[in-house]
Amino acid sequence: MNVIRRINDLILYFCFCFLFGTGLMMKLSFVKGLGPQTVMGLSKHDWETLHVWVGVFIFFSLLIHFIVNRLWILKVGANNNKWIALLIVALGLIVVGSLVFTPATIVKP
Repeated sequence: MNVIRRINDLILYFCFCFLFGTGLMMKLSFVKGLGPQTVMGLSKHDWETLHVWVGVFIFFSLLIHFIVNRLWILKVGANNNKWIALLIVALGLIVVGSLVFTPATIVKP
């Protein structure tokens, strides 16, 4: 189990670094209004696609992390109260759901 934890923690770390780096790069490197641009040979759309798929991968890796560390989460993180752990998970799911399922609105000029 210790080997799984170490490998998964490395995956989480590098995925986080990739997400943080690509998020900043897409915000700062691509200049709006200059036409088609690339960074390291990839367009903004390509980087956005990679960013999303690494985000999906990090989600599943995070689930593994929670499973492997469930005893610590319950004992230390939730003070042996399962309802606190469930509340934290529920709040996290509400945040994700509100971001994913909130529709965009059309802004009239």
